[in-house]
Amino acid sequence: MCLSDAFELVDGERRPLMSYVSGISVDENGVTLTDMLGARKTVAGTLKSVDLTRNVILIEAK
Repeated sequence: MCLSDAFELVDGERRPLMSYVSGISVDENGVTLTDMLGARKTVAGTLKSVDLTRNVILIEAK
């Protein structure tokens, strides 16, 4: 199983947000991440990139 790690980009620096991310949704409130156990976290920011090879999600902070 290949799940991703999510990071927030703040001033060019990666800060860990969540591990084992299995879902991503984007709306007017920001980016909502869901992990493999169903825990959710909404981050105010924009989805910058998703690297499916390296399993890395980058969210740019607002």
